Amino acid sequence: MSRLSPIVRAVVRQKALLAFIAILLLYGAYVYWRSLQNYVSTDDAYVGAHVVSMAAQVAGPVAQLFVHDNEMVHAKERLFEIDPHPYKIAVQAAEASVQQRKALLINAESISGRTRRMAAHRFLSSQASETAQATVKADQAALAAARAALARAKLNLAHCLVRAPTEGFLSNMRLRPGAYIQAGTPLFALIASRTYWVTANFKETALSHIAVGDRAHIHIDMYPNHRFRGKVIGISGGSGTAFSLLPPENATGNWVKVTQRVPVRILILNPSPRWPLRIGTSANATVFFRKAHQR
Repeated sequence: MSRLSPIVRAVVRQKALLAFIAILLLYGAYVYWRSLQNYVSTDDAYVGAHVVSMAAQVAGPVAQLFVHDNEMVHAKERLFEIDPHPYKIAVQAAEASVQQRKALLINAESISGRTRRMAAHRFLSSQASETAQATVKADQAALAAARAALARAKLNLAHCLVRAPTEGFLSNMRLRPGAYIQAGTPLFALIASRTYWVTANFKETALSHIAVGDRAHIHIDMYPNHRFRGKVIGISGGSGTAFSLLPPENATGNWVKVTQRVPVRILILNPSPRWPLRIGTSANATVFFRKAHQR
């Protein structure tokens, strides 16, 4: 019996080891299960930013181009200029029209004054005085219109020089000097670089835990080893398919229930020039539930 004792001890040790491993596995499974109650993740997420469609407010040929495609620009920086010469001529013509209308008004006011005095002494009829006053009012209106035309001409001249409305990156720019452009025609995009977010499409079954203000971690596929911090700032009022051009038709006999996904916008709190972001690129988003929202 004593010769079997080492074998028995080995069996006991083996069973103890297996029991310990089983406990570790159960504990790991419990920790993993608990962690799943605290956050939800999705890899159906994409980087977004504000995109300004740049267009000129006046028509004409491009005289100068100050920037290039994919270039970083600052707010108020010059982008391009439309040939200003026709608009300078329009300003000069409007200024001349204003001066002419001023002279006509001064003359009409002088005539009206004399006519009014003569009518008071009955040298002229009251009708003549009223006609002279009407002429003054008409010339006043004409002067106001001429001044408005001058303001418009000056504004058009100022619009010949197009500046960046905000800081950002230029994209899809094919503009070249000499090209004739129409007012209001989109020419290229300016991607604002101050604010980035991720649109994460979570399953509808996870939305009951997500709330505005929840913190998040974001990994961009471009930078798999860098983690961005985020915060939930908005949850869409409908699923992605609800706003599609051809929403699904479920009123059929062969309908199959499919779990829908709802876009959740997560603001990136720590964008960095060291890790430049590109709109439309893929990401993985993890939202951590606050205890007040757990159910």
